[in-house]
Amino acid sequence: MKITFFSVSFFLAVQLNAFGQSDDMSYTDCVEKYRSAWGEDCSQCPSYNDSYVVYLKNTCDQAIDVLVCVQEDTEDWKRFQHTSVASGDSIRAYACVGTGKYLAWARRAGDESVIFPSIEQVNAEY
Repeated sequence: MKITFFSVSFFLAVQLNAFGQSDDMSYTDCVEKYRSAWGEDCSQCPSYNDSYVVYLKNTCDQAIDVLVCVQEDTEDWKRFQHTSVASGDSIRAYACVGTGKYLAWARRAGDESVIFPSIEQVNAEY
C-alpha cells in the first residue's frame, strides 16, 4: 500500500509542468484584475463621464491570449481580444457607459483549439 501511494504521488508530481500548474489548468486563472476606474478618459468614447475601464494582468509564467468583455449600460457586451499577452503584461478593456461588469477568458497563446465565445454567444448567455 505504501508503494502504491508513493507511486501515485510521484506520478502526480511528474505531471506538473515547469510552472507548477497541471497541463489541464485553466489559463483564465492567469488573468487578474488589478485596477478599474470610472469616468476615465477614453479616446474611443464620445463622452467618458460614465466610462468603465478594467485593467487586467497576466500572472502566469507564459504568454496567453485573452478575451475580455465589458458590459455597457444597455446590457450588451463589448468584446476585446488580445493575443500573446506576455507574463506580467497588462491589458485594458472599457465600456463607454458601463455597468462595472466584465468577463474574461484565456488560453495558451496561439492555441486555436480553444475557441473563445463570439459576442453573440456572450450577449445571449450573460
